[in-house]
Amino acid sequence: MPQIRRKVSAVANDFRAELGRLERFDSENQSRFSGSSRTLSKPQLWFLTEAVFFRAFRAYDGFIRDIFLLYCLEKRPLSGFPVKSFLKPRNFLHAERLLQSTRPFLDWANPDMVIERAETYLADGFPIKLPYSSNRETLSDMRYVRNHIAHESKESLSAYVRVLIRHYGTVPLTTPSPGEFLLEIDAADPNKYKLQVFFDVMRRLSFDLT
Repeated sequence: MPQIRRKVSAVANDFRAELGRLERFDSENQSRFSGSSRTLSKPQLWFLTEAVFFRAFRAYDGFIRDIFLLYCLEKRPLSGFPVKSFLKPRNFLHAERLLQSTRPFLDWANPDMVIERAETYLADGFPIKLPYSSNRETLSDMRYVRNHIAHESKESLSAYVRVLIRHYGTVPLTTPSPGEFLLEIDAADPNKYKLQVFFDVMRRLSFDLT
């Protein structure tokens, strides 16, 4: 049974705390790889980096689900601005059932679907639509990397390669593993690698969405 949340602030705080734990774990892995007494090989570091990102994305998936359902209940964001929902659910789980309707499940990883859901069920899409629209490409990249870690299918590889093309400007001669890619220096911020940039986006959204 999914955990039932009551407050927008609690959802955001729990998510940011989980991000902090994962960032510390990533930092420890970096130290174990680059320290004078190295205890991790490159493949091991790549594997652990994939695991850290996968766990972070799963936490983000739960975060957006929870706050969206709270907004369907017209809970206010921390700004205090009112939220108008076109649904009239009785409670948290009823809101999820109304959103799901006849679908087998609700996809919270696809930013286009989240934006469409916000436009359909929340007046002016507030407060979900604008932050999501502003970060659509990065959120899509995160989703494609996550999918390729999870599935390694022909379809997930095709989407993952599109992420690589946006990063490198061309198809790389050798396709890096997701873990290797997540440790690539970001073109827009040479002081950070991709995983850190993705962490920054998730943390920023945890504020912008609440």
